[in-house]
Amino acid sequence: MGKKSHSQDAQEPAEGISRRGLFIGGSAAAAAAVVSGTAAASSASAASSPAYTSAAHGGDGDLLFVNGRIHTYDDANSVVDAVRIRDGRFIAVGKDAIRVGNAKNKIDLRGRTVIPGIIDSHNHIALVSNRPGHWVGLEDVFTHEDAVARLVAKAETVPEGELVTSLGPIVAMQFPSNTLPNLTTLGQVPRPVMIMAEQGGNAVNQAAVDYFAAKGITITINAAGYPTGSGIGLALQRLRQEMTDAERERNAKATLDYYATLGITTHLDEGAFHVDTPGTAIWNENAYTLHRGFLALDAKKALPVRVRFDYLEEDSTLDLPRLTERLKNAFPFFGNDMLRSGGIGEFTVRGFGGGSAPIGGPVWLAGAKAVAQAGWRNENHSLSATDINQIVAGWEAVHAEVPIDGLRWVVSHVPNITPDHVNRLKAMGVGVKVGWGPTRNGSNLGPRHRMLLDSGIPVGYHSDGGDITAINPWLNFYTMITGRNLAGTFTWAPGEQVTRDEMIRLATKDNTWFIREDDLGGIKVGSHGDLLVLDRDFYAIPDEEIPRVRSDLTVVGGDIVYDSGKLPGDRRWAHGTNHRYNQLT
Repeated sequence: MGKKSHSQDAQEPAEGISRRGLFIGGSAAAAAAVVSGTAAASSASAASSPAYTSAAHGGDGDLLFVNGRIHTYDDANSVVDAVRIRDGRFIAVGKDAIRVGNAKNKIDLRGRTVIPGIIDSHNHIALVSNRPGHWVGLEDVFTHEDAVARLVAKAETVPEGELVTSLGPIVAMQFPSNTLPNLTTLGQVPRPVMIMAEQGGNAVNQAAVDYFAAKGITITINAAGYPTGSGIGLALQRLRQEMTDAERERNAKATLDYYATLGITTHLDEGAFHVDTPGTAIWNENAYTLHRGFLALDAKKALPVRVRFDYLEEDSTLDLPRLTERLKNAFPFFGNDMLRSGGIGEFTVRGFGGGSAPIGGPVWLAGAKAVAQAGWRNENHSLSATDINQIVAGWEAVHAEVPIDGLRWVVSHVPNITPDHVNRLKAMGVGVKVGWGPTRNGSNLGPRHRMLLDSGIPVGYHSDGGDITAINPWLNFYTMITGRNLAGTFTWAPGEQVTRDEMIRLATKDNTWFIREDDLGGIKVGSHGDLLVLDRDFYAIPDEEIPRVRSDLTVVGGDIVYDSGKLPGDRRWAHGTNHRYNQLT
């Protein structure tokens, strides 16, 4: 095979979105009406007022923020006191923001801290969006009492006899006891409740035990008040069998709304382990219907935040049946500002845990070569010294035949990466993603952040949450800044932590390299108007407060998509042009 070169500008995003361009065999049919989901402790409702834009109203639709500490993460790392958004983009930053339009529609920040919208460049948000029941996020509560209060508030919006769920993004380590609320504690919730944690077990109340018993599924409870045995998995499987497209759409909206309260304005989803029919594990889903909820919301212009996704392939034979069809019949970086496809990841083929096509083996190498020949981005994860050795050597072999520089290939997690690996990856134009740490235990669990940042290799932030760990960025930021997990265990050597400024940069400006969208990730003229008004000064608070940071106001493309109501002022005029405004009280 002759050599093929790729320019740095390869794979520029295309506009428009089609079923063929998104996935093979999946349906893009919109579901029935969107049912409002929960974000904090209550329901979210879409605005019903007419679109109100500056183009139609002589600048009255501008969104002007003044009197803040606005960390721009522009090229100069400026901190300014004002910014103006018009027609979805920043049009002025600093003092110019006050001069370039009228000041009728402004928000006085009163010294609040503002940062760009957070980009999570590798998570499993689509898995979360496909979980059944009336889903509620619990990653930002830290006592059993607060978890129950959140569930009770959600239950008040749920019809009698229907199920409240929190499946996936919750970890037992959030709570001082390192346990979830048990059967007795959850008995305070006036609806059936089912919790399946990413780490730390599962939980139900008696109403849920009875709910599933009526479906012929027995959930056995142990002496401590927690489910034991296979019943909980079978219950999840039954719920998935009964899911409707309307339910997927509702929970996709609830999921994205919830993470908007925590400041994530762009998600890059890394797929699921494929099953043709519903399975019993929270990391399984049908890869061809995985995005239906997002597609339905996008068709209605109702996506509250930006979603990008990679295709996780699981071939085990040299003919690469899935990967070959994907590369022939789909387009990378295809879609629109709110929903866009990406590359191949987080596996080229099914090499996870050894599998039938291990990293470095002939099927994996054939897959990597096919991705390079097609000119697509490729992402693989590394969890061990063996993984990273094989990825670096394998990609070097591919690069020698089909150069991958310019394609922005990625290795994620990288706990065992060495300076030699970094130099070799950097020579191929490869980047690395770091994060995924708040629930880790043991030793040798985090990469050498200082070495990576000093090396000049592209480095970005990711949570990897949704099926094995937390998505909440502030939990992950806490670990990367302090080097400790949520239980307080020190997980890596002193000096390898990142500073707070470096942390936000990794999750904003630096992550644009990984999603190939330079007009995100910073507050600068011409970029998309995505920003967060934080509920406290992240740069000054004690370390112990970092996990509790939230957004008080989240803006995506100039639309207020989450408003805590804590900032003064009348914002009825700020309903977004895509009707994505949510008032959460």
